Amino acid sequence: MDGKGELEDITRYLQKKQADFDKVAFLSREIIRTSGVSITEIHNGDIVSAEEKMVKIEKLVEEIKEYEKDFAYYSIQAYQEYAEAKILYGIKVKGSILPHTAIDIPKEAYLYGLLDVAGELKREIIDALTEGDVKTAESYYDSIKTIYDSTRSMRFAEAVLPGFRRKQDVARIQLESAGSEILFVKNRGNH
Repeated sequence: MDGKGELEDITRYLQKKQADFDKVAFLSREIIRTSGVSITEIHNGDIVSAEEKMVKIEKLVEEIKEYEKDFAYYSIQAYQEYAEAKILYGIKVKGSILPHTAIDIPKEAYLYGLLDVAGELKREIIDALTEGDVKTAESYYDSIKTIYDSTRSMRFAEAVLPGFRRKQDVARIQLESAGSEILFVKNRGNH
């Protein structure tokens, strides 16, 4: 062992790795926070502001990709929240579920975000039913059903896709609950 020179090289390597980790941690928090604000704005109908947030998030996502090589475990939640916001926006504003290729993040994060949208759509269904808009509620229900049905046959080990089965179960519960809410309102209108 060369001693001092070798240890200095190792120290520089680890300092760079620490700086990259710090950057990933910061960017992840910003992506998660801004995605949450965007989701709230989408729910509240403040689409212009939500779109502005999406532009900011997209820049943060591109930046985090530069630093995450050794820290993908820490960035996946950020990608997941970003996917959730983008997919909800696509459904509510564009009337369609954005595919993975339109979001350009790791496939696992896309799937997690996709299933998490079920809960956001359930909220939209409740809001629509409160306003007496059964047609819109049914449209959101159809989106939850499409998401659940398209992912239902995916069965992977927990080591391959951690937490995915739990998210599938939650999406199924949201689907069943939303269906019951819509049926209740429709039956109430028939009496």
